[in-house]
Amino acid sequence: MKKFLHNYEWNKKINMKKLLLLPLIYTSLAFSAKFPTPVAATFYPIYNSGTNQYIKPTMNMPFDKVSTIFVAFAHAYPLGNGAILKLEEGQPEEPHRLKLLYKTAKAKNPEIKLLISLGWGHNDWTYINDDIENDTNYFAPSVVRLIREYKLDGFDIDDESINGSSGYISQLNFYKAIKKLRRALDEASLEDKKPYYLTITPAFGQANVTKENMNYFDLINTQNYGGSYPSDFTKLGYPANQITQGVLSENSCNSTLPDSSKGAGIFNWTMSSDRACDYHYTREIARDVGYAMQLPSSRRTQ
Repeated sequence: MKKFLHNYEWNKKINMKKLLLLPLIYTSLAFSAKFPTPVAATFYPIYNSGTNQYIKPTMNMPFDKVSTIFVAFAHAYPLGNGAILKLEEGQPEEPHRLKLLYKTAKAKNPEIKLLISLGWGHNDWTYINDDIENDTNYFAPSVVRLIREYKLDGFDIDDESINGSSGYISQLNFYKAIKKLRRALDEASLEDKKPYYLTITPAFGQANVTKENMNYFDLINTQNYGGSYPSDFTKLGYPANQITQGVLSENSCNSTLPDSSKGAGIFNWTMSSDRACDYHYTREIARDVGYAMQLPSSRRTQ
């Protein structure tokens, strides 16, 4: 544990020095790239097993109809006076499952994006709040570390039950945490020469998204089935074309897709529950938003 803490303290010092050397323009725009649209997305659980939980990914699944996978979930855990991001404790199969999901999805669709999502209901934000209050700065670097370890494309936040079962954090410290995440991802983007995206998936109106923090997010995913809608954010001035809307597939195979004509696209909760619908939502979302996997140029001429 002492060695682990020392490594995080050392990485903190190194990362802070690098941040100070970054030009101001890169504070929120480093290696900037708009989130690829249209978005035909899905959440893919890697916890437990069965309907609406983990199912083994196969090449027969329509990953070619999916532009983005939000992997559910990772969580924040306390470390010393701070917090770090880890795959869920008590789920020992998650590392293998995430690697298999990446391998299978990329084999079927090389352009697909995978983002790890911070889950809800595990007191995560109390630990993140401690990280901010104590200025340990463990959390943001640990997010980058996990993303790099599993070759992912970014980080999503399930903005749900914060200041409830997901833990407690002040709005000011939430802002500080998001700002640190954006800077850490931007720094990693510069080093790795590829964009790392930061997205948020709020429920119950605006949740913790405000005018002050909204521009740090590359995409806002509204849980329409959870009381959050694009109008909650466009009235703050957030661009409609950076908002995706959610549809729930776990209770019915006949839910109506939200209107995506003015937005970035649609996401489904979840791909595993959509299996019971023969992936009806996955295919319909791709058709509705106009997503078509682009073959590499070497294969287009064959």
